[in-house]
Amino acid sequence: MDYRVIANLFLLLFIGVADNQVIAALLPSLVSSLNISIGTAGLLVTTYSLAAALAAFLSGSLSDHYGRRRFLLMGILVFALASWFTSQSRTLGEILLARALTGLAAGTISTCSIAFAGDWFAYAIRGRAVGLISTAYFAAPVIGVPVAAQIADRFGWRRAFFVVSMAAFLIALISFLLPEDPHNPEPSREKLRTTARAFRSFLSRRDAVAALGIAFLVSGGLVGFITYIGQWLHSHFEIPTRTIGWVFMLSGLVAVGSAPLGGLLSDRLGKRPVSIASNMLLACCVAAIPFFPWGVGLLLVFAGTSLGAAFRQGPLTALMTEMVPAAQRGSFIALRNIASQLGIALVATLGGVLYQWRGYVAVTTMCAAMTGLVAVLLATHIDEPQSAAEQV
Repeated sequence: MDYRVIANLFLLLFIGVADNQVIAALLPSLVSSLNISIGTAGLLVTTYSLAAALAAFLSGSLSDHYGRRRFLLMGILVFALASWFTSQSRTLGEILLARALTGLAAGTISTCSIAFAGDWFAYAIRGRAVGLISTAYFAAPVIGVPVAAQIADRFGWRRAFFVVSMAAFLIALISFLLPEDPHNPEPSREKLRTTARAFRSFLSRRDAVAALGIAFLVSGGLVGFITYIGQWLHSHFEIPTRTIGWVFMLSGLVAVGSAPLGGLLSDRLGKRPVSIASNMLLACCVAAIPFFPWGVGLLLVFAGTSLGAAFRQGPLTALMTEMVPAAQRGSFIALRNIASQLGIALVATLGGVLYQWRGYVAVTTMCAAMTGLVAVLLATHIDEPQSAAEQV
């Protein structure tokens, strides 16, 4: 197990996730500062997601031929600059442009980090490796979101994004330590033909199309639930921004401890069954959240959502990276991330409308249904792949 690679990929994913999730905690401040509605504020997430989808398409396909490392380095440097631009924004138009640029960078980082992990770690241990890397998705609420929320509460949301940009510049320097990855030096015209053939082959496979649907539902369901929970806590219970940050920290602590365990169990019990059970737990907890009053019960159910989300992350990612040959992995992960970002964009936009129309319960009902459908698709359309070692 190469812990140097795990640590580097962890940091890259961590900064991207922290920047994305902090929007949920800062949403009340952004709504007040920019004098916009909650529905309009949802466009910040939509813009980011659509840009990330575009970046996933380009970087994933090209990284199959030119290597993942160069795209990771370019992505984190652009991310740092975009976060700084966000901190300097004064109007809705400026921050939307800044979030689009951040999304381009984050989409590149996410796609190439997952593909890099798929290349570097054998399937037999990939659940554990990706489980450790995936703690970044949940360490962000423990460290990044509470810190950003505290900074925003005292100095304003712009200062929070400035701190994110400085952290990204530091991670960019560390990322130069990533090892070189091999790539296929095909002629440029042949690269395009190979990529086009790969995309056509994915869309002709029943399991691959189901996997793209799963990516759409997984990301849309989780981000839709998270995006509006800060506003719900603030408006329903009059919880201040700094307390919302601590709530995210609690859920993150649960998830950080659970993600590696989920990956470890999936290597022993199978990625598919662990993923199915995790999605069922998550769906039940998401549906229950809005019916609890502020207190210990609500925090326990929120912790349950973190447990379900964390347990499924490593197994699902390891499962998806083994569905195609290594030479096509970047292209497939690109399509997967495009589906994820489109899910986020649609649910963030629709979630804002539902929130204004029927409140947070309408948002959680939609997200719980999407998460439950993930378990159904896994059970009916996805088979547990065998690693090369197992097939010998």
